[in-house]
Amino acid sequence: MHRNRAATGTLVSGLAIAGVGVILLLDKFGVVDAALLWRFWPLLLVIGGVARMADSDNSSGRVWGGCLISVGVLLTLNEFGYIHYGIGQLWPLFLIAAGVVLAWHANEVREGRRGFPFPSSGEGGALNSVCIFGGIERKIEGKYFQGGDVVAIFGGFKIDVSRADMEANEAVINATAVFGGGELIVPEGWRVLVEGVGIFGGYVDKTRHTPRPDGAVKTLHVRGAAVFGGIEVKSW
Repeated sequence: MHRNRAATGTLVSGLAIAGVGVILLLDKFGVVDAALLWRFWPLLLVIGGVARMADSDNSSGRVWGGCLISVGVLLTLNEFGYIHYGIGQLWPLFLIAAGVVLAWHANEVREGRRGFPFPSSGEGGALNSVCIFGGIERKIEGKYFQGGDVVAIFGGFKIDVSRADMEANEAVINATAVFGGGELIVPEGWRVLVEGVGIFGGYVDKTRHTPRPDGAVKTLHVRGAAVFGGIEVKSW
């Protein structure tokens, strides 16, 4: 299941990149005017939202994906004059989405469908962290790390799992930054697949892999989106 979701997100991103390449090539041969391409830049948000929803296995991820799609569609309509609301008017939608995610998450906690842990050194378990106009710094150790979610909106995060170990052979971290940034530090012994999407931002993979002495293969999928910001994944 992890591989199928990863393949879907990568497929969407790959088709988008290939599409841009085709348009630029046709522009070189005088078939189309690539200047028109810039009027479609908000569709990158739509593509990022589709990839986020395809990769997500939880409600909060789908809410973020839906928010990116909605903003992208509205900005596209603005570019072509159908509405007159640009990013200066629509950015509060990100705050609305953040509030919906927090409320949804809290309701799931109340109904017992999931926990809302903030693991610290020595604990392990699942990661669930959200920061808005602020910062998060977590250092997670232990043998039972299960992945999780971290979101920064107009803020930043630093998550250090370099001394943690997985309970299973695979785990997923959904890391998203909107008008912010983040840093994720992972163990060298893990095989890390960075599948995040950069939308007017960057999702940078600086990891290195050293096989574990016990021969076990532990795979970490890092997904999400960096929207007008940046996320860096590295190993120590």
